[in-house]
Amino acid sequence: MKNKINFKIIGSGPTGLLLSIALSKFGCTIYLTDLLSRNKLIDKDKTYALTHSTRKILIKFKLWKKLEPFLFGFDTLSISDSVTSAFTKLTIDDLDDDINSAENIGWVVKHSDLMDVFFQEIDNQDNIFFMKPQNLYEKKILFDYQFFSTGANSFDKKLFHTMDLKKNYDQSCLTFKVLLRGNIEKRAYEIFRDEGPLALLPLSNNLYQIIWTSSTSKSIARLNYDKNFLLDNLSTILPVEFKLDQIIGEFNIFPVSLSLNFQLFSLKKLVFVGDAFHTFHPVGGQGLNSCWRDVNTIFDLFNKNSVITNKSLMFFKFKYYSRRILDILLTMVITDSLILIFANRNPLLFPVRKLSFFFLNNFLFIRKLVLNQMTKSLIYSRIK
Repeated sequence: MKNKINFKIIGSGPTGLLLSIALSKFGCTIYLTDLLSRNKLIDKDKTYALTHSTRKILIKFKLWKKLEPFLFGFDTLSISDSVTSAFTKLTIDDLDDDINSAENIGWVVKHSDLMDVFFQEIDNQDNIFFMKPQNLYEKKILFDYQFFSTGANSFDKKLFHTMDLKKNYDQSCLTFKVLLRGNIEKRAYEIFRDEGPLALLPLSNNLYQIIWTSSTSKSIARLNYDKNFLLDNLSTILPVEFKLDQIIGEFNIFPVSLSLNFQLFSLKKLVFVGDAFHTFHPVGGQGLNSCWRDVNTIFDLFNKNSVITNKSLMFFKFKYYSRRILDILLTMVITDSLILIFANRNPLLFPVRKLSFFFLNNFLFIRKLVLNQMTKSLIYSRIK
């Protein structure tokens, strides 16, 4: 039966698209809008790391099998500290029994492939309408609820006078792809450096996405380097066995921040989702995964009701924020602590850094605790 509820989703990135697909299951009419065209939304040179909690969410929405041909899994995660020369390696043997059959710690997917799959799914739904803001405005539709998935720097936060708690790291991430030799297949790398972490995510056997965090001024300077000079600069940082061949595709740069945006004390029927709600430091690759956990929570809250009514929407905002807050705060504490401890040369922290790797290398339960929190999160058992 069709539900006479109209939902508006502002922002058509990966979070907005997944939210529209999830909400369409209830027979509501979904209006999805963005300033960018479909082609421009798809054509972005970005990459995402997906965790086991995300895999379970995508299976739930029947999207995993459709996305699987575009995924590249990694079964080993190398973590090193360039300042203290400490090192550890996490493998699928460190995963909990309920997820190690997947034979991967995580997966990497290109933004364009992900968006293609999601838009094709939307095309198959007769109750999702993707429209430009002006065209939607002209229809004069009364919306029962609005979801803002407009990113970390959303103007809508100011428009609705939300409480936006923010910590700026004065860091930015420079991202690009490289072809290299000397790597171990299906292995991802996280290298802690005094200026910030450097991650390498495998996109194929020899193609890697570089996520290079440093001060904003250094990131901008590197953005303007000659490509050969940048390769030489990068080669001095990577493990000695790596041989860099060439840079592939475009450079991207984005600022890094920790933020939490609340709109609890407003009676307006709207909520913020994904990066518009919270942001983390990219260390550990939690960004998009946490955004999609927002979507899962929204779906579960609506799924409790046999029919979505205006009465049930009245208290939805408070239930949503209260259900998500613990997972978000824990992720914030973990990612921020990693930066405070490992992104510096403070000699007082050297014992803590060395001790952290000692425990990881010598105690299996700690390895399991760290890896499974990173890939499963607090809500894994609640994803049904």
